[in-house]
Amino acid sequence: MVKKRDPKVVERFLRKQGLTKIPKGKEVDHKSPLVDGGSDTVRNLQLLTEKQHAAKTKREAQARARKKKKK
Repeated sequence: MVKKRDPKVVERFLRKQGLTKIPKGKEVDHKSPLVDGGSDTVRNLQLLTEKQHAAKTKREAQARARKKKKK
């Protein structure tokens, strides 16, 4: 089961950053992905550019695939 992001956590994260919404061209990312056991907390969130987020997500998916292959 994949955990889902709580919108209230994102709101608290944005407020902590002095923001009311996600800036254009940015995305909210879990530093440690939920699918890998990361928590859905303000401390585990970061703002990345769309390009950075896509690259990070790709690296994480590749790492999971390699790990799955080794089993």
